[in-house]
Amino acid sequence: MSGRHRIGLIINPMAGRDIRRLVAHASLQSGPEKALVAKRMMAGMAAVPNTEVLLPDDQAGFFAWLKEETQNTLSVRLVDRPLGEDDSTVLWVRMLVEAGAGALVVVGGDGTQRNVAQAAPPVPVLPVAGGTNNVACYLGDQTAGGYAVARYLADGLDPNEVGTRAKLIHVGLPGGREELALIDAALTRQNYTGAMAIWDANDVSSLILTVADAVRPGLSNVGGFRYPLRPEDPGGLFLRMSPGSPEVPAVLAPGLMGGFPVAEVRRLDFDEALVLASPETGATLSLDGERTVVLRAQERAQAYIRRDGPFVLDPGRILFPHRA
Repeated sequence: MSGRHRIGLIINPMAGRDIRRLVAHASLQSGPEKALVAKRMMAGMAAVPNTEVLLPDDQAGFFAWLKEETQNTLSVRLVDRPLGEDDSTVLWVRMLVEAGAGALVVVGGDGTQRNVAQAAPPVPVLPVAGGTNNVACYLGDQTAGGYAVARYLADGLDPNEVGTRAKLIHVGLPGGREELALIDAALTRQNYTGAMAIWDANDVSSLILTVADAVRPGLSNVGGFRYPLRPEDPGGLFLRMSPGSPEVPAVLAPGLMGGFPVAEVRRLDFDEALVLASPETGATLSLDGERTVVLRAQERAQAYIRRDGPFVLDPGRILFPHRA
């Protein structure tokens, strides 16, 4: 057993099921589709000898079923959940790392990958697209992705050579609590979380981005039209919206366009502090596309960006190390 290369595999069962299936044209990521994604990833992993896949033993039994489906072609082990703990991505990350996973493959959207960052894994991650907005995720072939992660472990590669440490937006809240975001943090005009997802550009008053990508949906899309920013680029971007300003088009979700009245765009350096102030009517903070924190009237949050997130593996750099 000591010579095995262990990969932790997580699939968020709730990813790709939010209200944007009703207000946009996003696809429903069903349980059977997620199972197919997992099987494709595991087929790639099975091509590398001495690979073992660790799965969380969840309450719904999804991973137990997946173990039965794949154990004839790959060594698969369920990892027990601590007594009294409810299933969550954060818990599963910590369970699998403690069980010896040398790398993680996590299927879900930007919100799921934010949860991975909250767990602060000491091992690298391949975030695989499986949600609505997948700016933080690998979009390539899933079998090739699984094979690449197994090769990373088998070949003993340096994560600095085949990956990039993710940037994080640190948001300090009233009372001393801190929240994190991987891609975007927005101050919105609504003073309740509601269905959480943002699908109306008029709700957003200011926006902080670590990535600005015009070809992937979500709040980072609007920044991509004004100042493209890649995960490996330093710092971030700040945008301020004001009614009556020239509108910038953006893809808010699959099949849903919106126009953002952008009054200001500027680059942010690492550790440059920004204050997000709630108006008299209150506000919410959206983190990676989901309204998460309610701010009361005139409450303030402080935000800054650092490159202190998880190491994100790049399958292309693993499988083609001499590529220019």
